Amino acid sequence: MKTAKKPTGYILYRGKSELNGKPIVVVAILNSANGKTGNLVQTYILVDNGLSPVESAKTLEDAAICGDCKHRRGKGGACYVNLGQGARAVMDGVKRAIYPIDAKQAAIECTGRKVRLGTYGDPAAVPFNVWESLLKNAIGHTGYTHQWRKFKSAKSLKLMSLVMASADSEKDRIDAILQGFRTFRVKTIDESILPGEFPCPASREAGKKKTCSDCMACDGGISKKGSPVIVVHGSLQNRFIN
Repeated sequence: MKTAKKPTGYILYRGKSELNGKPIVVVAILNSANGKTGNLVQTYILVDNGLSPVESAKTLEDAAICGDCKHRRGKGGACYVNLGQGARAVMDGVKRAIYPIDAKQAAIECTGRKVRLGTYGDPAAVPFNVWESLLKNAIGHTGYTHQWRKFKSAKSLKLMSLVMASADSEKDRIDAILQGFRTFRVKTIDESILPGEFPCPASREAGKKKTCSDCMACDGGISKKGSPVIVVHGSLQNRFIN
């Protein structure tokens, strides 16, 4: 008798977006060949509309998972995520029902693992308790949000405990710090590194000294670590405006 093949991922949330109430689906992919991040559990936050992420970006339905991020491709932005690769493959898997809907098993699979929140999509789109459950027995995580200005008081503190504020300018960094966040800032090649920042060790300009899995500095705003900065990259980097 053939042994059932183990799923490559699990759906850990299917419901309303915290950003605009539209349907989203979140999938944890257990193994990754991403040379920059290392073998982190990857989580994809996708618009649950039956369309590919490419189409959702074109029609601006990606607001459910990206909010008002200025880097959205459909808005002419510089998002580095290649929507035709990983995000599309995961959405195809959702449509083919190859990922069991099992948040409990997803959390079990993350035991002793490190997890990337929002391989695609903003973690702020997902209810906090979903991430809290997934990370219960994980040994580390990384994550970023462009929605940090929108969340205040208790909700901001919860988000801050999980993710870095994505900063696109010196002003963004200052504003985020005043709100209590650590930052992950994208800069042009000519801009300076600011006090309290350090070059992302996984970046080209830092010589790719470490993977994200080795570094794990991007684990939210509560720690006392410094704030990484990286030179803008990706196929659309010429669109970057800070």
